[in-house]
Amino acid sequence: MGCSLSGLNALYDSVNGGGDVWINENRYRILRQLGEGGFAYVYLVKETVTTDASAASGGLANKVKDPSHLSDDGTYAMKKVLIQNNEQLEMVREEIRVSSLFSHRNLLPLLDHAIIAVKANQEGSWKHEAYLLFPVHLDGTLLDHAKVMQTKKEFFSTSDVLQIFYQICAGLKHMHSLEPPYAHNDVKPGNILITCRKGQPPLAILMDFGSARPARKQIRSRSEALQLQEWAAEIVLHLSELLSCGTVRVIQILMRELMFGLWDAHYMQ
Repeated sequence: MGCSLSGLNALYDSVNGGGDVWINENRYRILRQLGEGGFAYVYLVKETVTTDASAASGGLANKVKDPSHLSDDGTYAMKKVLIQNNEQLEMVREEIRVSSLFSHRNLLPLLDHAIIAVKANQEGSWKHEAYLLFPVHLDGTLLDHAKVMQTKKEFFSTSDVLQIFYQICAGLKHMHSLEPPYAHNDVKPGNILITCRKGQPPLAILMDFGSARPARKQIRSRSEALQLQEWAAEIVLHLSELLSCGTVRVIQILMRELMFGLWDAHYMQ
């Protein structure tokens, strides 16, 4: 799935204050900001099918292959990324490419995207902005739930822990089953969305594939081995083919935290 740099693909008006955003042919109204981090901002948006272009295209429904990803009330989560240099631009393009590879109920799907060129202004020097559209899950992340439960001295039930654990593993299995297999490389409570459903177990969805990379690396030289150190697990096997063993350890820690509420201080910041 390619990325368009046309300025017509994501025209916006006062994004920080509740304007409109165009992602390709579809228009969205900014309702409120949901969060931010680094050079990225996440907004709650609502699709508005009012223009001739969006009406003719059928809106987002015409672009999304799986209708279960469509919102009943037209609301979605939109991630806006401020891109300052070519390296960041390539990273966003890679995130879009990798996100488009997955199709699984426990992996957050990318519904649409656009990258536009913008002029530098007094507030910053970025040259591009990216807009990524996802289904919205307003119940928050596992980290959000953990903070509330820690304050109330509450814990997940054993059945809920097993359901969350199973669903995370199912999402990772899908990533690992691709050819080539992909490793998430950033599994943590803040990257796991939890949707609470009355009378049903919680739904766990892995998100943020910005660090996802092929799970197996062929090391053919010393320079490649040194490059690998930037993202490899602390302890790896001394083999020419390195497997993504770090994920297993992360899941073990996550299970302990879910069961006993022993959340790592690093996660709770």
